[in-house]
Amino acid sequence: WGPHVTSHVGHLNAAMLPRPSLSLHPSQRVSLGDTVTLRCHLPLPAAWVWLYLEGRWSYAKYIDKKQDTTEFSFRSASHDQAGTYLCQYQVSESEDVSVMSDPVELVLTGEDTGTVDIGVPWEPGGGSGEGLCCCPHLCPRHLLCHRCPQPLDTER
Repeated sequence: WGPHVTSHVGHLNAAMLPRPSLSLHPSQRVSLGDTVTLRCHLPLPAAWVWLYLEGRWSYAKYIDKKQDTTEFSFRSASHDQAGTYLCQYQVSESEDVSVMSDPVELVLTGEDTGTVDIGVPWEPGGGSGEGLCCCPHLCPRHLLCHRCPQPLDTER
């Protein structure tokens, strides 16, 4: 499993498998923090579905071979999830892998405040009501967290 788009295409018969299609929901006006879903529509029963972002393998899902669609959802879309997506599938009981879907572009609107309150209580000295804030834009693969100066609304 390589990280590049060409990693799965090298299998035999890839050109013979029908191309999957990829759709974005909602298709327009996705704001930072919104829930967004990418649906890979499969023309054949599949075992594995791969989702690529900017030409790099990002997500994989094993699915029931009776499904003709699989979903990849982000509950709180962030700038590191924006970009061009493609999907690809492997058919059941075979090593045959499809060609890539046509690309879908996820464009996010709105301002990034730079800090995401994840609502985890920070209680270094016993229930101060302060929280833990994380800054995903500084290093998208590793959340950088620190103590929030304002009390958290834990009722959210």
